[in-house]
Amino acid sequence: MVKANELITVINRYQTPDRLDVYRCHTIQGVSWYVQNKYAVDDSGLKAAKLYKVRIPKENAHGYLPPGEYQAAGAPEDTWTLRPGDKIVRGAVEAVTGVEFAALARTHEAFVVLDAHANEYGFNPHYYVEGG
Repeated sequence: MVKANELITVINRYQTPDRLDVYRCHTIQGVSWYVQNKYAVDDSGLKAAKLYKVRIPKENAHGYLPPGEYQAAGAPEDTWTLRPGDKIVRGAVEAVTGVEFAALARTHEAFVVLDAHANEYGFNPHYYVEGG
C-alpha cells in the first residue's frame, strides 16, 4: 500500500459484564494516515473540520476481530476491532484512563472512529476507517 508507513494506536472502549469501562490499546505499524480539511459556509460563517482517513493493510492487522466477534469474546487482550466511538491515535500509546480517553483529541493527534469497513477485494486488501 502506498505510504503505509505510519504507526497508530487503536483504542477500544469495552464495557465488562459488571458495567465497568475498560480501554484496550493496540499499536499497529505500517498503515496510511491521511487528513482532509473540510469547509462549509452557513449563516454563522465559515466552519472547518478535519476528516481523517486511515487504511490498515490486512497483512498488518494482527489480532483484528469484527466488532460482533470482539464483543462476544469479551474483548480478549490480544485482539482489537474497529467500531464507531473507538479512537485512533497517530503514534504509540501504552494505556489510557477514561479521562485520558475523553481528552485524546486535545493531547494527541487523534480522532473518533465514525465508520470502518473491510475492503477485501483486489490486490491490496485492507481495513478503511474514517473519523473526525
